[in-house]
Amino acid sequence: MAEEVIFVRKATGLVREVGPFTAMSIVLCHVIGGGINFYSVKASVTAPGANIHLAFIIAGIPTLCLGLAFALMGIMMPRTGGDYIFVTRVLDPTVGFLTSWMFWFTEAISYGVIAYLDVAFWGLGVWIVGLAFGDQGLMDIGNWLMKAWDVGSVAGLAIGALLVIIWWIIGLVGLRVYAAIMNIVLIIPAIGSLITLGLFGSAMLNPDLPVKMWESRFGTGSVEKVFQLAEELGWDPNKYAYGASWPGTMAASIAATWAFIGFTATAFVGSEVKHPTRSMLVGMFVGTLMIAVYYVALTFMMYGAWNINGKNFISAYAFAFTENSSKLSAEALGGKPAPMPCLPLFAAILTDNFAIAFYVAITAAFWLMNDIPAFLLVCSRTVFAWSFDRFFPEIFAAVNERFHTPHWAVSISSIIGIIGVTGCYLPMLGPWFMMVGTTVFCIFRYLFDCLTGIMVPFKRPEIYERGLKIEIAGIPLISIVSWIALVFWSYIFWWACLELDPMTINTYTVWIAIGMLIFSGYYVYNRKRGIDVASIYREVPPA
Repeated sequence: MAEEVIFVRKATGLVREVGPFTAMSIVLCHVIGGGINFYSVKASVTAPGANIHLAFIIAGIPTLCLGLAFALMGIMMPRTGGDYIFVTRVLDPTVGFLTSWMFWFTEAISYGVIAYLDVAFWGLGVWIVGLAFGDQGLMDIGNWLMKAWDVGSVAGLAIGALLVIIWWIIGLVGLRVYAAIMNIVLIIPAIGSLITLGLFGSAMLNPDLPVKMWESRFGTGSVEKVFQLAEELGWDPNKYAYGASWPGTMAASIAATWAFIGFTATAFVGSEVKHPTRSMLVGMFVGTLMIAVYYVALTFMMYGAWNINGKNFISAYAFAFTENSSKLSAEALGGKPAPMPCLPLFAAILTDNFAIAFYVAITAAFWLMNDIPAFLLVCSRTVFAWSFDRFFPEIFAAVNERFHTPHWAVSISSIIGIIGVTGCYLPMLGPWFMMVGTTVFCIFRYLFDCLTGIMVPFKRPEIYERGLKIEIAGIPLISIVSWIALVFWSYIFWWACLELDPMTINTYTVWIAIGMLIFSGYYVYNRKRGIDVASIYREVPPA
């Protein structure tokens, strides 16, 4: 059967404009954001006794293994759609579509969550400006913006939606411009991250520094007052001691997994990647390795720096803030508004240089903002791939002739992102619910990605021959690393399921049911049109 009959057209219409640096930029921008800057601190309360840097190691090992497997599959099949292409062409079309459908939902919703939470980190920057100049009004504005960490934030809803819309518009003008802007806004927070590591490192070498700097802003004895208030509100220094609980560490590994989501991002723009062998390895393997090392080092140093007299100050502060931020402000912070507990707060407080403190604060804001364009690339290209295979409305496979961008796919993904922003605002949902729910969906998808990596050399040897045939003792490297990832993800998956509540389970059920209706409906529809569905999934689509 002619190729143009199998697929929507003979070529995608996309242009190869992504080089190695942009390939890595897509991964770094997608991954580094709310998980490390917000939930690495929040987990000290939601997962009592967790060893946070160990949680990142637990999530990081399978992430790195699967990142290598994705890079190798991306070299074999450098096509738009990522693991939708991999799984449908190797394991099974139904499984491939369903797991991709589930992931697309988590991806689009998550980038709405990121936009909502980003407002809080800009608020921290405003708060620091107010603190530096003694301007209570600015501190109040910053504190108001920082409430975007929880439900019901008008600022989070309005500004978060605006961020999605801005990147939606940029996403319509083509990947060349889009990538250039994304690369520029990557460099700004990358420098800030190095400064952050330096601040935590200096505090570990000088254990008196955190107490000194904290009390210079909130008054003598304010550190001990935080501990006392936290204990009055129910915080137990033994229960919440850093690394005291294995279940706590595993619970934190769920947040850590969420913090790693996106390490596969480069694979989704495969048809737009120049020099796939180099770009895929640099983007998904080297990029993932850099992120894992950064996450582990950062959390180890942060909690080490703020281990005050053997007690977890970060957990105590976050607990008191969560339980009663007003009382925390009045009784422990000298009447100053209580800033949101997050990683940049505990870094910025370590310096009396206003410019450095402000830069560290907005570093987190830039990292979260960077997530939005990378998430949008993954979401839009996934929709495009379904449509190009004729299993979603074919209008979403349309490509703008001038900008070479799938404009309708970009638009529907942006709309789902705005729904994600709204979900964070609603009291019955909120950012934490959205984060936990999307993570379980994502891990479920990883399990089948691992199976695909294990089996591709054996089920589709002709595809395997197109890539890098690296073997150890005669066993394909891709099968080895995929098996390691499968073992870890299986273990994390069951711990993640313990976090599910009835609303999340009901949401999953409905979404899976919708996905299967779409797939089965298009299966029947395509057969009635005389299209050989089996041929679609036997072929790797054209670039």
